[in-house]
Amino acid sequence: MPQQKIKLVLFDYDGVIVKREYTPELFKRFNNLKFLGDIPNFLLKKYTEGKLTVFLEPGYVLALYCLRGLNTDKLNDYISKTTQNYLIEGVQEIIKEIRNKGIKVGIVSENIQFQPRYAAKILGVDFVCSNEVETKEGKISGKISRFSRKRRMIEIIEEEFSLREDEILYVGDDVDAYNKVKNVIVNPKRKSDLKKVDNKNCFLIKSLKELLSLLDNLSQL
Repeated sequence: MPQQKIKLVLFDYDGVIVKREYTPELFKRFNNLKFLGDIPNFLLKKYTEGKLTVFLEPGYVLALYCLRGLNTDKLNDYISKTTQNYLIEGVQEIIKEIRNKGIKVGIVSENIQFQPRYAAKILGVDFVCSNEVETKEGKISGKISRFSRKRRMIEIIEEEFSLREDEILYVGDDVDAYNKVKNVIVNPKRKSDLKKVDNKNCFLIKSLKELLSLLDNLSQL
């Protein structure tokens, strides 16, 4: 059998593991700063849709400050009861099949830790890398304790696992994460990303169901 070249598959969270509307709806539900109206949720929604790419740390600060004082048990309870309803169809089975091939699976997300961690738990992935918000006495402080773009997260993972760039496959609704690794675009949020599809280092699939056959094809190159 040909040697499996891909050793690690990294999934984006919003738009790939779960439907894009899940995170904005969660923030809207737990927004403690009602006087701001729908502004934080509007910014977050535009960001997840790829229509506000300049929304970096300042936007995170605003969104997370709206969650200040929220009990983490309450948040985790809501996530545990709702995540299953927002999972992309077939993602659980696909991740299982990938791991059965001996390939490690991870989640990389610019979301804060609570949602990606729970998804990692129910999907059985090997690890999750996300941004983190500080908690104090069981409540969200509103302060960011770790912030990185996906590009930097993947660089760190590459170093920690001693992997080459061509041994990593990133599956996302964008190609912003790390142009040096192989990218698979699914359900693209920006039409401009389609111009980067070359079927060599950047691939386009219509749904996650096509990912398994793509992995088999890459193993034979």
